[in-house]
This record gives sequence, C-alpha cells and structure tokens, in this order.
Amino acid sequence: MLIIITIKKKSKLLLLFILVYLFTSCLFLFVNKLNTSSYTTGDFTGSCQIVNDLKIDGDSFQATVRCSKEKFQLSYRIATEKEQNDLKQLQYGQFISVSGSLESPQVNRNQNQFNYKEYLQRQGINYILKTSTLQITPKATPSLLMRIQNLRLKLINHLTENISSKISPYCLALIAGDKNGFSLDIYEAYQQMGVVHLLAISGLHVNLLIAAIYFLLLRIGATRERTVLFLLAFLPLYVVLTGANAPVIRAATMTGLLLLSEKFVTKWSSFSIICISFILFFIIQPYVIYEVGFQLSYAVSFGIILSSRGILAKLQHPLSKSLAISFVSTMMSSIVMMYHFYSFSWVGIFFNLLYVPIFTIFILPGCFLVLLLSFTSSALLIIPEKLLTFFIQIIESTTNLFAKIPHQTIVTGRPTTTVLILLVIVVLLLFYQWQKKSFPVFLLICFACLCYISTFNFNGKVSFIDVGQGDSILIQLPRNQGNYLIDTGGQLPFVKEEWAIKKKPFTIGGSTLTPVLESKGISKLDKVIITHSDADHMEGLDDLQKNIAIKEIIFAKGAENKDIMKKALDSMPNIKQTIILAGAKWQVGDSTFECLYPNQEGEGGNNDSIVLKAKLDNKIWLFTGDLEASGEQAILNKEIKADILKVGHHGSKTSTSKAFIQKVKPALAIISCGVENRFGHPHEETLKTLEEENVSILRTDLAGEISYTFGKGFQTTIK
Repeated sequence: MLIIITIKKKSKLLLLFILVYLFTSCLFLFVNKLNTSSYTTGDFTGSCQIVNDLKIDGDSFQATVRCSKEKFQLSYRIATEKEQNDLKQLQYGQFISVSGSLESPQVNRNQNQFNYKEYLQRQGINYILKTSTLQITPKATPSLLMRIQNLRLKLINHLTENISSKISPYCLALIAGDKNGFSLDIYEAYQQMGVVHLLAISGLHVNLLIAAIYFLLLRIGATRERTVLFLLAFLPLYVVLTGANAPVIRAATMTGLLLLSEKFVTKWSSFSIICISFILFFIIQPYVIYEVGFQLSYAVSFGIILSSRGILAKLQHPLSKSLAISFVSTMMSSIVMMYHFYSFSWVGIFFNLLYVPIFTIFILPGCFLVLLLSFTSSALLIIPEKLLTFFIQIIESTTNLFAKIPHQTIVTGRPTTTVLILLVIVVLLLFYQWQKKSFPVFLLICFACLCYISTFNFNGKVSFIDVGQGDSILIQLPRNQGNYLIDTGGQLPFVKEEWAIKKKPFTIGGSTLTPVLESKGISKLDKVIITHSDADHMEGLDDLQKNIAIKEIIFAKGAENKDIMKKALDSMPNIKQTIILAGAKWQVGDSTFECLYPNQEGEGGNNDSIVLKAKLDNKIWLFTGDLEASGEQAILNKEIKADILKVGHHGSKTSTSKAFIQKVKPALAIISCGVENRFGHPHEETLKTLEEENVSILRTDLAGEISYTFGKGFQTTIK
C-alpha cells in the first residue's frame, strides 16, 4: 500500500528508500537463515584446515579453521617455546589434528562492551574450538586465495627478520597491513592525536601506489589499455596481500571501477563509483556494514566526495583546502568513533595537516624503497635504512611530545539512539549550510552541546561492573554531581617467560574497566575508594589512572602498608590521598555516604575492608568489600539496616553470617564474582543463608554488569 501511495505521489526518493530497505531486510533474513551450525557444544576431536586469521601472540595461538565444511575459531595455549616456533611454520591450507571442546562465544558482560559472539557470527562462526592438544600434519591443500595469503605471511616474516626493528613496524603496517609491530605506547600516541589512520593502508595509500604503477608502466612503453588490464588484475591480488581490510577493499573497488569507466569510455562520477562499490561490497558480504573500518572508510569518503564541489571548490588556498578536508574527515568519522570507541580526537583536524604530507612524501615511499632494497644486497640497504630510521625517530619523538598536550580526546560515551540521530542530522546540516553559505558556527556549537549531553547523567546510576573475580562498583550521582568508583578489580600477576608474554596482555584496568567507564561518558572520577589492598580489588588502579583522571583516592588507615598499595600510591603522587576510618562522612545533594568500618588501623586485609553505607535514591546501600564474619560481628551494634547489600568477599562461606543478614535485613543482595571461578564463589552455604532470609540475589557471574538507575530500578546486561 505504501509503495502505491509513493508512486502516486511521484516520490522517487522515498520509493528508492523503501525498495533499498526491503532488499536489505530480505538479504539479511536470507543470510541469517543460512548462518546456522550442525554442531553443539561438547567434546571435539578431528582434523581441521587453517583458512584465515592465523595469529601467534606469546603463548596464544588462534586461527579460523574449517572442519567438515564449518568454520570454528580455534584457541590454543602454547606450552613451550619450541612448540611456538613449530606453529610459526604453519600456513593457510594446512591441516592440524586437534582435540578439545566446542564452546559458545561470550556475549558482552558489561553494557556497551564488545560482543564477541555477534562478531564471530558475522564471520560465519558459531563456536570456539578450545583446543587442549594440537598436532601438525603434513597434509595441505591450499586454495588460490590461501596461496596468496601465504605469500602475505612470507612478506610479513621477511619484513620482520630483514629490516631493522625501528622501521619494520611501519613497513608491516603500510605494506602488509599488519599493525601488530607497533609498541602500545607509540600506537596510543598516534591514536590520541587523531592520526592513527596513517598507520594503516587507506584509500590514499592505494591511490598513490596505483598512480605510481600506472605512470611507471606508461613510461616504459606499455599501452594505456594493457596498463588498465594489468591494474585490474593486480588490485584483487593487492587486496589479499594487504590483509583484505575494509578500507583497502573500498579503495581498490573504487579504483577498479574508475579504470573500467575509462576502458569503456563511460565516465562515472566519484559519487556514482562510491555508491556502486558500496552496493557490491554489501551484496557480497552483508555483515561488513557492522565493521568499524567499513563505516569509517565510507563515511569519510562520502563526506569528502560530497563536499568537493560545494565546499572545497570555494576554497582557493591549498592550506585552507587541506584544513577543510581534515575537518570534513574528522566530523564524518567522529560519530562512528563515538559509537564504537566512546571518544574522538579533535586535534587530528590540525595534526593531519602535518602528518599526512610526511607519511605521503617520506614514510610510505621510504618503506617501499627499503622493502625493494631488502631483496638485493645488504650494502645497498644500509644508507636508506639509516636515513629512514633517523627520520622515524624524529617523528616519534615529536609525536610523544605532542601526545602530552592535555584534552586532545573528547570522551562522549556511547550516545543514545536519540542523541546519535541528532548528531547525524546536525553534521549533515552543517555541511549543507557550509556549502550554501559561510561556515555555520551555530551548528558546530550544537554538535559540541550534543557531545556534552551524551556524557551528562540526568538520573543517577549505580553499576556493579563485571570485572571477573573481583569488585568494581561505579556510583554516578544525578546531574553529574560526582562519579565515585569503589574498587577497580584486578587479577593476580603471573610471571611468564619472555617468549610467552603477549604484545598487549589483557588487564582488568585497561581492557575492561577503562572502556566500560568511557562508554558511560566518564573521563574523570571524583573519588576512587579502595576498600582494601587485595589484587582483585585494586590491581586495576594502575591502568585506570593512565586513562581516566582521578581527583582523590580514599583508603583505610594501614592499607598503604601492603606492597601492592604502596607501589600504586607511589606511582601517582599528584593525586589527592585521603585516609579514613569509621565515622568519616560526606554528602552531595540528597546522597549521603558514611564509613562504618574499620575502627582502627589495619593491614589492608579482608577484615580491614572499608564498609560504606550510602543513601542513594532514597534507598540505603551497604558496600562491604571483602569483610568476613569477624568483621561483620564488629559492626552488628551499628545501624546497618539496608535495602541493598553488596555481599562481602564474593559470597564466600567465611562471610555473610546469619546474624549479619538478620541485622541488615536487605531486600536484595548483589554478589560480584567470576564465571566458574576457582574459589567456588559464591558458596552454597552463603546462598542458602540469603534464601532462608527471603533475600533476592543478583550475581555478576550469571547476569554480567548489574545496574540500578535512580527512579527506574535494576537492569542486568545478560538477560
């Protein structure tokens, strides 16, 4: 009916929109119907072929494997350095014999966190093959695609082994599309400055390379027609050799379409070419629209193409044009960055003016020159390698200096659907008005206001963050009156041999806690309260303070005597440190906080945990850290009745005595503990005690992050 009405009204644009929507919906339904598995969770033994994403990082081996026409994500813990070296010889198409178990991938356990299950399903993978034993077999039947992938593996090995360690990360990134060679510090410095895209193969790199080959072939006497045919054949090979990332595929597809339009004397506009490439990309791989690289590449490209006639054409000076392109790119990518990474760098608008020419004129050609010379005499390589090394050292020193400039990144959190739609409308209106008239400053102010609104907490919230076997509780007071964090989670450090250490090890503070806080729009914490000095309550503090500004750290007297706390405090001398005991109080608006325990100096152990009583949203909350039965006994004579109890010591049987529960009389108890943790928390005895007193229970191991919104109630991440 809607289509008939549309036709009658001659609204071609709306009709096109409806047809596109129906087409995409039907395509997704069809693809989802095919994306099923004939397997179930349980033990698995068999032979698998390595088909994609072969990765060895420290003692971790991962690959996409095919077993009986179905793909699995294989995960294996390497036992020895010799085994690691043997696995490094593996190639695509090779078969391995494995035994282990098929497991369902994890969903996101905290709000807005990366959903690994969805990610794998979009790759056509429904199970993780967690392997206990692995044996390499001599059998190998690589396809043509796999043979090209194996060439890429050889290229990566060549760049790693034959080029100096200072240059090889740039060669790996700009030639082979492998960013794993960079140290975490330098990569984050580029990221903070908004120029990290230069460390990946982008449309600019593809266009420069194709233009260079085109010019070279014509210069040596090749006809224009043969040159075009050669480039059309070379582009797919180049895409696979560089890792087949979305930006490379987009650039290669657009370049191929442009070459075809020249060959058949049919001039297509840039806008037509990008639309055709988008449609082809989507039809071949529908799930690609969820990839960050795809969204960023097309958003920026669309922005530059659409602004080229109206905005860029009006600007005459090369510097003003470059600045406009950088501004357009930043604005078009900012919304994608907000959604996926909860922040964006505004200084990239200016730093791109400096870094793009440097990488285009010096770094990229230098990397290709070093690669070509590395296949010849080592004597010829010495001078170019030293010159490029010297140049890169200057660039990195400058980058590290620039990265220290404060407030380069705007943390927005993940915008709500309403704010996200408004941001898109404002950006589109901004470019439309800029094209028609002068630059619309008012709309830029509107954009900034929406970014601020995205971080503003109107109602107030208490979040029990899932940090595995540990505690971390975020209190966001209404109307941005304050952000408090009780404990930071953490894990016991395990000493590994050098070969087994990952390039970017998983940490609770850096890998879980920081992204969760940033997703909520938090870039500053007013108070971090460390209940006691155990690793599972404070080891994440070190990584946290590197990424989130902390105004004040609060801990109980004596907690600083433990080495782990002493080292943490020594590493942050500029942060205010407050020592408290029972009786400490503060109030913000209608919210009150009171320390009930400890009464005297302790040693930072479980029974020295800070017990904090808070009044939030007219409800009494009792946060007990790892307080055990003897500590509970010490506060029975105090006013500890509460509506919500954070159960002590993760539900251990040494905590939550019957006498304590009968005195607190909570309506709800929340237990923070890890999935299938080795301690057996929460203990059956503790659960029985709570059930006998008719206390409802929520657990992070079962529900993921547990959040309470003022005036609305509780919500769990895993339903």
